[in-house]
Amino acid sequence: MLRSGVGIPVQQQDFTTLCAVCHELAQQVVPSRFVKAQQTDGATIHMGLRTVTTHLWVELSWSAEAPRFHPCLPPPRQGAGSTLAQQLHHGLRGLALTALQQPPWERIVQLEFGKRPGAVVERQVVLELMGRHSNLFLLDARGRIMAMGRQVKPQQSRVRPLGCGDHYSAPPSAPGRLPDRRESCASWRMHLQLAPLLPLAKALWQRYGGISPSLARQLCSAAGIDATLCVTALNTTQWQALHQQWQRWLAALESRRFQFHPEGDLGYRVWTPIPTALGSPNKSTGLPGQGLGLALAAFHGRHLRHLQLQRAHQRLVQILRKAMAGERKLGDDIQQRLTTVADHTTLQCRADRLMCCPDLQRSGLTTLVAADPMGGPEESVPLDPETTILANAQRLYRKARKLRRSRQVLEPRLERHRQRLARLQSAHDQFLLHWSGAPLDQQQALLEELEDELRELDLTHSRSVVSPAGTTASRPLQLRSPGGLRLLVGRNSRQNDRISLLEARRGDLWFHAQEMPGSHVVLKVSEAAGADEEDVQTAADLAAYFSRARGNSTVAVVSAETCRLQRVPGAGPGMVRFREGRVLWGCPDAVAPLLRSKDP
Repeated sequence: MLRSGVGIPVQQQDFTTLCAVCHELAQQVVPSRFVKAQQTDGATIHMGLRTVTTHLWVELSWSAEAPRFHPCLPPPRQGAGSTLAQQLHHGLRGLALTALQQPPWERIVQLEFGKRPGAVVERQVVLELMGRHSNLFLLDARGRIMAMGRQVKPQQSRVRPLGCGDHYSAPPSAPGRLPDRRESCASWRMHLQLAPLLPLAKALWQRYGGISPSLARQLCSAAGIDATLCVTALNTTQWQALHQQWQRWLAALESRRFQFHPEGDLGYRVWTPIPTALGSPNKSTGLPGQGLGLALAAFHGRHLRHLQLQRAHQRLVQILRKAMAGERKLGDDIQQRLTTVADHTTLQCRADRLMCCPDLQRSGLTTLVAADPMGGPEESVPLDPETTILANAQRLYRKARKLRRSRQVLEPRLERHRQRLARLQSAHDQFLLHWSGAPLDQQQALLEELEDELRELDLTHSRSVVSPAGTTASRPLQLRSPGGLRLLVGRNSRQNDRISLLEARRGDLWFHAQEMPGSHVVLKVSEAAGADEEDVQTAADLAAYFSRARGNSTVAVVSAETCRLQRVPGAGPGMVRFREGRVLWGCPDAVAPLLRSKDP
């Protein structure tokens, strides 16, 4: 099931919504000529249809997360070369959509194609919207499967295995009694009470076909009843109010009166309940001139985009954390090797002691107490008895030179790993600090810039986060200090580099949490006569808030003029050093009112 970023399920397209979409589309595209099919992802087909007056696109998706069928805006020109799109294009070329059918109480859509209206049906496109069992089929005139969204093998389903060439069979009917407007309230109530231990909403969608969990909650909400109450806990008045809404829903189905009503960020309703004393008047918030199908497309598009961003967020953060762990491991390994080569001076001194001995050609000794040529105390030096004292000294000189050369190689390598780790930590912390508070378009831009930075570090090879049309580039967070001065907060390393070095002017002040990954904050003093201490303290509070030390009560923050900043040689963007700075104490909790009043 499609979920929001906080893990709450987003409403799927149920039987009632499908009825509303089919009713609207039947008036718009029947009849119409098939033009084009393209597959935009692994489980979504966009079909272009042309009527006498307009060209309309329909989205058919059998995605397990959000199976859907509705009209849509013209999609990007991509996916026409996929195998399924080519099969649909070849099978439907030259045909017209002559009918759009929906079997009673089923989440199935049948699009019938023929030479002309009234002619023999030559092809059918069947879309089944059934959660993870959703699928798409292209059928010939005899009902055999020519192409399908996904194969259903016998080991996947013992009830209904399907493959290309098989005769299409409809899925099993929906369980439960079918709703009937002529059923009395007493009979309807008795049927629901046959499951006395179930909550009311669950009893509705389990005991009656065509009812989804979201519709059951809507019915209970419209009647002013808690959906989690047990069916035995309702009184007569509540049963009557619920049955009245039930009849209202059935009347909307029968008369095909539908309208899109958003219900918060995660749900919607397409039927209009009877207003109750506990309910609020129903209002449609769709755009003027926007049909139900396009409103539904916008709803799904918004949440699917949010889901894609969440997946990209998780993938990139996982890459970052894996790379950080790898850099730490490599750095620890080099540090351990440096520890072992730290005694090259000791070997050099021992070799010097041996070279001061009077008889360098003597052999057979295992140890030798040698004097220090610099006047220090004597030291016992272990020897190889099979070689002379001179050979032992030369061996120690060679080993000392080798360790010295190893140190010269390992130290720069360790420094590179430290710089790379610091860059990864900064990118990771800043991304997480700014992600949750950024609007959707800025989240998209932050993901793209993070992936570009990972590609520069050879952690990704191709760009997978693709921005939709109209997405703006990411911008630094812009706020106003108590004195009215602009405050710029970098959201990532590139923005830090831009606001601190490229766009900074003489007089601007730079702030950063001391010895801690975080964002750069620039107070634009150059745009005014000067800055008060309150402005400076606010900038320090911001730098403390957008750092890894956000959870502390106070954070040490360094401040310097931007003209005294310099890039760290060999480091990535946003890595700077400074001269003549001062240390302030920032309070992360003090910026909450400022963030609520941030510029759009």
